[in-house]
Formats: sequence, structure tokens, C-alpha cells
Amino acid sequence: MQVRACEICGKRAARYVCQECGREVCQFCFEPNTWVCQDCYNHLRLEAPEEAFPWPTPFKLFLLGFILMFVGMIVMVIAAVFFGVPASGGVFVFIPPLPPIGFGAGPYAFLAMLLVVALAIGLILFVVLRRRAR
Repeated sequence: MQVRACEICGKRAARYVCQECGREVCQFCFEPNTWVCQDCYNHLRLEAPEEAFPWPTPFKLFLLGFILMFVGMIVMVIAAVFFGVPASGGVFVFIPPLPPIGFGAGPYAFLAMLLVVALAIGLILFVVLRRRAR
């Protein structure tokens, strides 16, 4: 069996076949992520349109969630201003070395604070149990 030389550089033995043009190429003239040779990879990269958001998918999902929460808060504020909905809520500040601090206002402030405290306890348990698992 005769070993063929790379059709791009001609120096090393060909181990791969380009899926685009069919040339036999060595590992240095081959792009393993796309299974094409360097020439086809450069050609395809020039033809490919630029992605609007070059960030990874988890960051895009985080950004989408943040924007949806922000729009939801704006809608709630507008509804409260125009329709006179009695507003109530609570704020919970948790900075790890300090004890948690909470504030509430309105008729449902107690329930909001209970929910916030429950979430804070869940967060603390999550952090403690995660450290213990390591």
C-alpha cells in the first residue's frame, strides 16, 4: 500500500480526506472541527456571514433572561402608575460576610419578605452543601 503525500504541502503523509473538495491532506493542513482542508476552510470562512452575537449560547440565554426580567419590571411599574394598583414588596440584601438585611412596604410586605428569606436560606444551603460535596 502506497502512502500518498499531502496535496497541499506535499511534505507529510496524507491521513485525511477533505469533505469539501476531496483532497488528501496531512494533519497540519486539515481542520478537524469542520473536516475540511485549510484552503476550503479559509474559503468557507470568508463566505460565511458574520454572526450577529459572537458570544457563546449560555451568555445569550443569560442576556435574554435579564432583558425579559427588565421588561417585566417596566410593565409592572407602568401598570402601577396608570391603574393605581396598590404596590407592595420587599428587598433583601445579602452580602456574605454580613448578616442578611431585609426591608418591606405595602400590604403584602410580610409575605414578600417570607419569600425572600426562604430564597436566601435556600441559597445559603446550596452554597454550604456544594462546598461540602467537594
